[in-house]
Amino acid sequence: MPYNPGKNELSAERKATVLVLILFINLILISSQIILKNRRSLLQVIIANMITPLQLTIQKSSDFVSSELNRYFFLRNIYKKYQLLKKKHVDLKIENYSLKKQLRELNVPKGVKGKFSHFITATVISVDVNFPYGSVMIDQGLRAGLAENDVVLNGDAELVGKIVEPLTAFSAQVRLITSSIGGTGAYIESNMLEGLIKGSDGPDCSFQYLLANKTVLLGANVITSGTDLIYPNYLPLGRVIKVEQDYLTQKILVRPFFIEKPLKKLVVLTYE
Repeated sequence: MPYNPGKNELSAERKATVLVLILFINLILISSQIILKNRRSLLQVIIANMITPLQLTIQKSSDFVSSELNRYFFLRNIYKKYQLLKKKHVDLKIENYSLKKQLRELNVPKGVKGKFSHFITATVISVDVNFPYGSVMIDQGLRAGLAENDVVLNGDAELVGKIVEPLTAFSAQVRLITSSIGGTGAYIESNMLEGLIKGSDGPDCSFQYLLANKTVLLGANVITSGTDLIYPNYLPLGRVIKVEQDYLTQKILVRPFFIEKPLKKLVVLTYE
């Protein structure tokens, strides 16, 4: 049989490959039987060292993606909130402008501003045609913080009356000082002569129990005394339009200041 060197070389390479494979398998079997100090086999340690970098890479990638998603949704919510706040800011600017305009139109209490810290402006919405000097209805009520016996003034801080029933959430009745019901403690400003002002359901009021020991001049100003425990003292009330002497007292007619002015915009003094 003729000699074939190429065939013999191929056979030698195959034998070498088989031998290396057998040695590798023996090495794996031996390493699987070698127990290290941590009670893990050498094979397990080798596989763990090979897999760990891949696990770390996957974990870091997962954390990065999760962090970016959270950041995206967070920024998206922030942007929505920013848009809502921006819209609210614009709405508040418009509301502020509208309120300032309303205050200018109301000509808010030049006489009240600076004198009283707590007051509410109101508009007269109805007048009793049968008793026009008895009471009026205004467009503010319990919802605005009004209460019975709150003092009512006009825009010049002159006395008009007080809040009485009926008092609803959005309206209230104002009993005028010209009403025949009730009374108001008052002084003649020039000589501090004190008495009780009573209304007669007409445009004028009269002093009750006013002694004749001091002279009262026509046109003298009348102010509240505070003795009725409802109206604060020193509020402008009216002026004297008629004086008649009696035996021990004086008959004096007083025209309230608010009678000679438009009764449309009023001011209610409120208390905390």
